[in-house]
Amino acid sequence: MNRAICVFLSMVIWAQAGATFAAEKPHAGPVTIQKINKATDGKQLIEVKGKKGNLKVTLSDSTVIEWHEIISLKDVEPGSTIHVLAKKQAEQHGSGGARYPPMLVQINAIVTGSLKPPLVPEKLMEQGLVWVSGTVREEENGRERVVDGYRLGTSLGTEVLRIQRVKSSKLKKRMKVFISGYLDESDRKNKTLDAVELISMAQKWKKYSATHDFAKRLPKPRKKKPDEPKEDDDLPF
Repeated sequence: MNRAICVFLSMVIWAQAGATFAAEKPHAGPVTIQKINKATDGKQLIEVKGKKGNLKVTLSDSTVIEWHEIISLKDVEPGSTIHVLAKKQAEQHGSGGARYPPMLVQINAIVTGSLKPPLVPEKLMEQGLVWVSGTVREEENGRERVVDGYRLGTSLGTEVLRIQRVKSSKLKKRMKVFISGYLDESDRKNKTLDAVELISMAQKWKKYSATHDFAKRLPKPRKKKPDEPKEDDDLPF
């Protein structure tokens, strides 16, 4: 009899856990921050507006918050990691013994910070563009920049997208951000989102289609692993 009760209780617990996670689904998209509430118990609650209407979003210590801004190539610190979308050009030899080192040309985009370069768009791939990643260093008394043995064939004033991890305190009302997480629509009037990632995007950066694949930034569906039922010897009755 005790075992039957144990099995029944386990089934109820599993069903409740399954229902909780069945009500939510991976979700991602652009939103505008409407309200920022005070952080409590290590969590930050914000309210946003997007295509799904108004959402209450929970940011926790595990939520990745990225701050994107545009800087000049000359402002990238030597030793920083950069990612360059460009075409590789081998060493060139000119008349009179002139030598031109390996170079990255037709530079489409430069990003510094925590980026996992996406697949190169087909149109750019046909032009021979690839991602080249490494630490940047100076040459020619600071007049040139080199990464992975290739000199960057562009000026020091070239725009670079800098990505930094920040705290939720950087967020402001009316800020437009990209957000992804687990959406719970069980209460239609109070939809909630458990945020996995939030990105404050640089509004003037026109190359996101090459540097980020937002269509594939949905978090993986999460599954709650049910606790194993206790054996008879462990039962409290």
